[in-house]
Amino acid sequence: MSGLSTVVITACAACIICSLLSGFVTDGGLKRILSLVTGAFLVCSLLFPVSKALAEFRPETENYPSFEELTATSDEAFGAQVVKQTEKNLESTLEALLAQNGVTPRSCEILLAESENSGIIISQISIYIDQSDSLRTSDITALVRQHFGLSPRVITE
Repeated sequence: MSGLSTVVITACAACIICSLLSGFVTDGGLKRILSLVTGAFLVCSLLFPVSKALAEFRPETENYPSFEELTATSDEAFGAQVVKQTEKNLESTLEALLAQNGVTPRSCEILLAESENSGIIISQISIYIDQSDSLRTSDITALVRQHFGLSPRVITE
């Protein structure tokens, strides 16, 4: 803001000086030369503060993340959304599988994890069932192990 006020003050002062000088000169030829000189003076007086402001301009880009960091962050966010959606899809598939076999779970929870080779694996399966289905725990475990390849935690509520 101080750079802008410097430019405005300089321009106003240059205009006042030029108008005072042109008021004292009455001769036509001298007036043309004076107007040429005052015009050049005005242009220089406007360009000097602007060039000084541009020379002192230092954008502070250190505080902003780089393109690589932003790309990595967006890739991580997209990857997290893919994992979350995959968990939901697997949970609904598990609920449908159990419903086909006569078990109505209260809820299913599948947790996914990242493997060493940047793949996604099922790390844990939790199935919440009612007391009425507690006798079928071994059937549920065998069914899930057959279709998902992992033994679930069956929790009776």
